[in-house]
Amino acid sequence: MSPLIYYLAAFGAYTISIILMTGQSFTWKETRSSFYVGGRKTGLIPSVSTFCATWMSPLSLVGYGMWLYRDGYMAFFASVNGWLIGLMFFPFIVKRLRIRRVLSLPEWLEKTYGDARVRKLVALTMIFLYTLYLVIQFRAFGVIVSYMLEITPGFAATSLVYLFVLYTTFGGYPSVVRSDVLNLAFIIFGVTIAAYCILPPGAGLGYAKDVLFSETAVGGLEPVSYAEAFSLFAMMLAWGFGVAGNPQYAIRIISCRTKRDAYGMLSLSPLIIGWIYVCTTLFILVCRMNYADIGNFEETLAFAKLGQFLPSFAGAALLIGVIAAAVSTANSQLLLAASSLCYDLFPLSGKSGAPRGPMEEDKFLFLNRGAITAIASAALFLSHAKLPGYLLLGRISWTLVAICFFFPLFVPKLIVKSMLFYVLTVAISLQFMFVFIVGISPEYSMLVVLFAEAVIFKFHKFFNAESETYYLYNVESE
Repeated sequence: MSPLIYYLAAFGAYTISIILMTGQSFTWKETRSSFYVGGRKTGLIPSVSTFCATWMSPLSLVGYGMWLYRDGYMAFFASVNGWLIGLMFFPFIVKRLRIRRVLSLPEWLEKTYGDARVRKLVALTMIFLYTLYLVIQFRAFGVIVSYMLEITPGFAATSLVYLFVLYTTFGGYPSVVRSDVLNLAFIIFGVTIAAYCILPPGAGLGYAKDVLFSETAVGGLEPVSYAEAFSLFAMMLAWGFGVAGNPQYAIRIISCRTKRDAYGMLSLSPLIIGWIYVCTTLFILVCRMNYADIGNFEETLAFAKLGQFLPSFAGAALLIGVIAAAVSTANSQLLLAASSLCYDLFPLSGKSGAPRGPMEEDKFLFLNRGAITAIASAALFLSHAKLPGYLLLGRISWTLVAICFFFPLFVPKLIVKSMLFYVLTVAISLQFMFVFIVGISPEYSMLVVLFAEAVIFKFHKFFNAESETYYLYNVESE
């Protein structure tokens, strides 16, 4: 049977499933709390599903997969290792995040450090970085759909994700969570069946172990120069700090029904995420071993062409998994970008804690859906611009996240509240200048900027302490 039949059937099944699953989340009585964080009533299983599905973007599957295909385990060390290190930070901020009862991370910064200007500055940065990161999701979706359905790559193929993402985001956080339960199931099934079917007939766990530790796999870990080693280490830190400070994961901690559910989510999610990475790694390494040259293609198309070495049904399942990863990440980031615009940067009504009537809430949520449409439209058009590849776009986005959130979230004692706005303004400006004007790698620039942030805060505290000690000494002498 032609692979096109399998692809059409798989895409049709995914589309119908998304419509049926997500449509049930639209309600008549909505508030901004239910729209942004599900009213903080999300149970353990949905929380785990949305955390893992949001984690697995096309960058995690396609970007990492094709880097692994080219360079072996060097890709794992610099990317997956960094992402998993970032995951280890989350348990330390569960209490800190949930105690404030906020609807967004910029609002948390304002309530924690007492400066509304910080909230607006960070919200503006989030709109930029999430719009940029959405380009990855739109681009990957367009390439995969055009490959599966044999339609001309371009605006028509990419615009399909526009409809998927708008539909799954318009219902707010409950809609995102329901779609993520389905998307995670497709992702897990796709990578699992791909890893199983790529193995030779009769091969078992022993063969899989041999592949994971083969010379082909570890070939990328041969001795490298100090400069290359530092570059990989800096990239690992950039991914780790970016993941740790990422609002899309912090919001999932905030939205959990209880603190216990939040810790449960952070305990179970690494098991699922780890399984997906193991299956992806095994699939790619077998392809690297047996099909070393697939030609010079764009990275998403190259990943799709690796599916031709699978049975047709398994290839279709793998590609639907990539589509599910794109949709699950895009709708989460669209919701965060819209909240940054409507709730943090340009609040459309009153103070955040003031009571509101149904009409005012409806107007606010209507404007949020307008913002979602506008941001998605911008990302759709940018996905056809000549922007860099997935890994570079991800590094640009996640280094900005680290600069904005890492110290305020994880090292609060370092922060000088009166200086936070000015320090972040200078830090973000320097990151833009170093990356877009000077041309320094985002991870190198991030390390310099974070070091400068820490030094400024430390110097301010040191000299203030010296002044206070001098003042107290003079008073006691008199």
